[in-house]
Amino acid sequence: MSGASDKARFYLEQAVPQLQEFKEKKIFDDDEIRNLVKKRSDFEHKILGRGSQPIDFARYAAWEISLEKLRQKRCKRLRIKGSSAYTGQARTFQIFDRGTKKHPGDVALWMSYLEYTRQEKATKKFKSVLTSAIRLHPTQSELWLYAARWTLESEADMNGARSYMQRGARFCTQNKDLWIEYAKLEMIYLAKIAMRRRILGLDADEPVEALENTEGATDDGGFSTTADVIAIPNFKTNTLRPSMINGVQVDSEAAKDPIATSALNGAIPLAIFDAARKQPFFCPAAAEDFFDMFASFTQVRCLPKILQYVLDSMMESYPRDPCICSCYIRQPVLGIEPMSPEFPIAVGSTLDRLKESMGTANDKAELSRKMKAWFEQILGLEELDPGIQTVIRHTTKKLE
Repeated sequence: MSGASDKARFYLEQAVPQLQEFKEKKIFDDDEIRNLVKKRSDFEHKILGRGSQPIDFARYAAWEISLEKLRQKRCKRLRIKGSSAYTGQARTFQIFDRGTKKHPGDVALWMSYLEYTRQEKATKKFKSVLTSAIRLHPTQSELWLYAARWTLESEADMNGARSYMQRGARFCTQNKDLWIEYAKLEMIYLAKIAMRRRILGLDADEPVEALENTEGATDDGGFSTTADVIAIPNFKTNTLRPSMINGVQVDSEAAKDPIATSALNGAIPLAIFDAARKQPFFCPAAAEDFFDMFASFTQVRCLPKILQYVLDSMMESYPRDPCICSCYIRQPVLGIEPMSPEFPIAVGSTLDRLKESMGTANDKAELSRKMKAWFEQILGLEELDPGIQTVIRHTTKKLE
């Protein structure tokens, strides 16, 4: 069996044609090429030696990506033609392949591999890597969410994204994030249909509201080679965003009568919620997360029906839990503009429910903490009526 040095020499010899090109086209000088060879040799001996870690492969790949970017910049500056990016890309793919074969259980390395292939727009390679990663880690919700996200962004395939979420939900019975994101995907779809109906004049009595209002955070890709490791994007929070569904065509769905079509009345998100209630992860906190996610989609016409159904189910199972009481208290003001004449009436209903819930909750301290945090958010709204501000501040002091 050959040693680490022999294997390192084998992989280094594969890069000789690339180094010859660097020298012939004067992309790098002799000293720089010697430094490149030494750096590669150090990386090869480190990943081939005993005790190598997944982070070693990630650092090696990040260095190769940085080298390829430097080559492109120099070719552009020196106006060198005929220098292909294929060799550098293929070498990075090879490093990731070797890393995932040696450390197949490291999900972060798989994520880095997927993100690199996505940015390189190597669709065939991306699908192959994604399939391998999911086969090895079917219970990792991050992979299913990433697959659904890519399907929406790159292929505008709503059915494909649904398929990934459904398959992921069958495996990830212990993870609430995937189930909430699945329901969120369907709510985004309903919100886009609602917006499209208003644009087509089918719901002319309602103003057009941008879907982007439901986005909680921006996404910069999260993939950087400025450091010696690859930054892995956060795939657990706010994965699916309304902008990802921009390419999906919904005209045929928008033309349907929402009263006669159960799917447009929130049947699919509610079915997901009902299925989630049967999973091991479901608890009052998970139910509250579902409720808050649904409440953020004010564009959906059937939102009151969805919130009422979720609240009824929660009150039936956990009537005295502070998480459920918090949802019950907040329900009257959800979806109502602070400057509308209905808002003061809704605030009055909220205060009545607060008084009622403080007498029945099994953890009054936790409920008080939740309500104080929510009241602070309301007080932060611009142009809020001074009278309402006074009432809310007075109520907040009573909760202390």
